[in-house]
Amino acid sequence: MANLHDCSIGDSIQTVRPCPLTGSHEAVVVANRDRHGNPLRNVMSLASGIIYVDPLPVEDLAKFYREDYRVSYKQTFVPKPKHILRAGGVAVERHGHSRKAAKAGMRTLDIGAGGGEWVYLMKTLGCEARGIEPNLGYGSFAKDQYGVEVFLGMYQEAAFEPESFDLLSLYQVLEHLADPVEDLRRMSRFLKTGGLFLIEVPDILFPGMRFDHKWHEGHLFGFDALTLEAVAAKAGLKARFVEVLPGNLFGVFEKSGEETLPIPDLGGHAEQAKEALAAGQASYWSLADTYLKVPRRLAKRIAEKWQSARGKSPRAILDRVYRGA
Repeated sequence: MANLHDCSIGDSIQTVRPCPLTGSHEAVVVANRDRHGNPLRNVMSLASGIIYVDPLPVEDLAKFYREDYRVSYKQTFVPKPKHILRAGGVAVERHGHSRKAAKAGMRTLDIGAGGGEWVYLMKTLGCEARGIEPNLGYGSFAKDQYGVEVFLGMYQEAAFEPESFDLLSLYQVLEHLADPVEDLRRMSRFLKTGGLFLIEVPDILFPGMRFDHKWHEGHLFGFDALTLEAVAAKAGLKARFVEVLPGNLFGVFEKSGEETLPIPDLGGHAEQAKEALAAGQASYWSLADTYLKVPRRLAKRIAEKWQSARGKSPRAILDRVYRGA
C-alpha cells in the first residue's frame, strides 16, 4: 500500500478503508490537501465513483463533533444572530425542497440539529419535533432559546423507541460520518416503515466551488446524485427523488422495511465522475458566478446583519422568518 505522503493526485492506490458500496480498495487519489492546505487524502473508488477521505483524519469523531467542529467551521460555540437568520431561511427552503413533506401531527427527528432551527420549524408547523445534536454549545442553545427537545450526544447514544418517528431529517451530516451505509441503516431504526428520510449533502461535483475548497477534514465522503442514491439503497431506503441544487443534493427517501435494496448500476460511473470533477476544476475561473460571489456575499452579509439586529431574541428572529412557512 502506498504511503499517504508518497501519493500524487491521479495515482491509483489500494486504500486503507474500503468503498462502502462495493468493498473494493481500488481507488485513485483526487486530492491531497484540505481547504486550509493541511494534508488530507481524498480518493475516488474505481468500483463506484464515491469519493472519501482515506485514511480517517480524526480518531475520536465523537469528541471532534462534541467539542471542536462548530468552532473550526463557524468559529463560535453558539450561533450568532446572523447564523440564526441564515439557518432559518435555509430551513424554510429545505421544507420547500421536500415538497412540504412534514405535516402537522407527525413525529419528526432531526439528526445533527445544530442550533435547532429545523426542529423549531417543525414545532411551529404542528409536529411533535425532536432533535439530536452532539455539540453541547449548539444543542443547549436550541433547548434554551426555542424550548425544543434536543438530545445532547451522538445518535448512537439516543434511546428513542424503534420505528417511533414518521419523518427523519439529516442535513449536511451524512458526509461527516465514517460509514454512511451503516449509519443510515442504524438511524432508520427510529423511522416507521414507509416513513420519510430527508437527506441533504454537498454536491462534490458542483462546478461553482473552487476545487481546492471542496476538501475539509470533517467531510469524510463526497457524494454525487448517483452515489447518494446508492448509499441510501444499500441501507434499505428507496429514493422518491434526488434533486441537484446549486452546491447541494436534496433527497427524499422512504424506509422500505428491507435491510438493503439493490443499488443503481455504477458501471463506468467512476470515469464519468472523474470527468465531471476535472471539468468543474477547469471551468471554475471561466464562470461569471465566480466573480459575482464576493459582491453577493458582501450584500448578503449586510442584509443579514440589518435583519438579524431587528430581532430581540433568537426566537423572535425565527418567528419572523417562519411567518407563513
